[in-house]
Amino acid sequence: TVNGEQRYLDSPPVIKNGRTLLPIRAIIEALGGTVKWIADTKTVVIELGNNSIMLQIGNANALVNGNNKLIDPQNLKVVPEIINGRTMLPLRFVAESLGADVQWDGTTRTITITYQGG
Repeated sequence: TVNGEQRYLDSPPVIKNGRTLLPIRAIIEALGGTVKWIADTKTVVIELGNNSIMLQIGNANALVNGNNKLIDPQNLKVVPEIINGRTMLPLRFVAESLGADVQWDGTTRTITITYQGG
């Protein structure tokens, strides 16, 4: 769910290296943001409110509002990937870097994202 509205992804989330990766476009657009793909460098640019994130396929570092940041300091294997032809990004890192809250319900296997703007 995104801000209380149920959303369905066109490709299922994948749990890899203990983190959830998913195609992020539908979620970012539901929050009012934009996602751009730069094919030459295999880079995703996400903009939402006053925040921007640049992630590159296979790279454990990201640019968040112009600052270099590790995606997961405890697990450098967590990187953006292309899986079954889809660009899959680490949900918690992206959402929290944009100022959103992420909750996981293991019983229903549901991800809830809440964004208040910013």
